[in-house]
Amino acid sequence: MEGCRLLVLDEPTYQRSWNADRFFPHLPGTAELTRVLTADESRTWFARTSPGNEIRRPS
Repeated sequence: MEGCRLLVLDEPTYQRSWNADRFFPHLPGTAELTRVLTADESRTWFARTSPGNEIRRPS
């Protein structure tokens, strides 16, 4: 798992009145779904993550 990126696709937590997409034309990217994780694998991954709603301030 070390060195791997995790992409979680889920519905937005609330409706926005604006387009929340971000577009970076000079930064191409691709994603390929190779398989769906099992419930045990998902629990292991999520145990290693932190909530995305933390406020990070420069130190």
